[in-house]
Amino acid sequence: MQHVIPETAGSLLQMLPKLIAGEPRVDETSVSQLVAIGAVYYAEKPPPRDLIGVRRELRPKRVTDENLFCEKGSYLRVHVHPKRGPETNSIDWRSRVLGQGTDWVVVDKPPGFSVNPTVDNAVECAAFQVARALIETPETENTSNETHKAQSWTNGSPLKVLHRLDVFTSGILMFARGNTGFAKHFHEALRTRRVHKTYRCVTCTKPKLGIMEHWTAPEELGAGVSGPRRHCMFPPAENQAPWSGNLQELEGTDGNGRKRCVLIVTRVESLCEETLVPAVRDAAPRDAKLYESRVELITGRTHQIRAQFAQVGAPLLGDVLYGGSSLASSINEDEGDCDSRSLESSKHDDEGDSRRLDEQKNGRQPVQPPRVLDDGDFLCLQSASMRVEVSFASEPLSGSETHETDGRTWHAGEPWWRR
Repeated sequence: MQHVIPETAGSLLQMLPKLIAGEPRVDETSVSQLVAIGAVYYAEKPPPRDLIGVRRELRPKRVTDENLFCEKGSYLRVHVHPKRGPETNSIDWRSRVLGQGTDWVVVDKPPGFSVNPTVDNAVECAAFQVARALIETPETENTSNETHKAQSWTNGSPLKVLHRLDVFTSGILMFARGNTGFAKHFHEALRTRRVHKTYRCVTCTKPKLGIMEHWTAPEELGAGVSGPRRHCMFPPAENQAPWSGNLQELEGTDGNGRKRCVLIVTRVESLCEETLVPAVRDAAPRDAKLYESRVELITGRTHQIRAQFAQVGAPLLGDVLYGGSSLASSINEDEGDCDSRSLESSKHDDEGDSRRLDEQKNGRQPVQPPRVLDDGDFLCLQSASMRVEVSFASEPLSGSETHETDGRTWHAGEPWWRR
């Protein structure tokens, strides 16, 4: 990231290439691309380092025009190396839409894509790409001039993100459209736990059916210790009664500041090799079985399924943050360097590559230190379905009006790890 204070006034497009040094070289084409994805910010005066308390209108704003005239002594923040997701353009986002109305849309998000815009990229995310797909026509979609124009964040409004899915989690995702009251309605449904979600995940260890309950808190790293922060799961203490089914018991924290986490494993099935993408099959420990679980999420804590399954000795396949076997090397090598954004092609590859990696021949992969999932990683976790209940049997709608999404259920397609 570069902070630039122009010593002379001039056009952004002509000025930035002269003011930003280093490699790769920033030329006018680069400036146009950075502006198009929302990676350039401008303010009339340099802001303070700490923006807390600074009025919104005085903070740097995304540049909307590559030919913006910049005053002498103004301020530019340029994210020269934004995190890119060019694979977004290879996805048929319109086909991912499962349902929509005037103020809502539900999609089946593929794995590997951010849900919402980031500070350095407002375009290459599900929120923008789905919004663009909903307004595109076949004529403009195939016109080269329109393609570049449609890719600019200034030519569309991203959908409003109502809940989150991790980048590497696929499946059901709800967005709000426009400035209606649907976002508030859906958030009220989340608050009163009227939104019911089920997930699919794959493990090398068979989990038990039934309720899985823990208390969670972010991992505390000791002084001088670096590394990714995980969410720790603690079994209920002897003086903590198990969850009775009362939703009120899910609120608040215990004496240690931990929050209750509850999920229900409703089904577990062994996966046959013939049903799996070859790269996933080959990533499993030799002679080990793979199990696909159906999970009903009762609470929705950060990394809940990943952390709870890891705590009971069944980390998700591909979840290198919580002790799962990595899928990165298997898919990138065995599948000809394919990635999760194009796994549809590997599903139809009947030949595959049956060889296993050398380190897997005699059991599990070597234990790797925990790390955050990054480009090239793959996670066997899918948000399989979502239902919005009209109301609980014993509770009215808290005065809110019903919406056309109430009482409806959406189902994701086959998970990416299946043929």
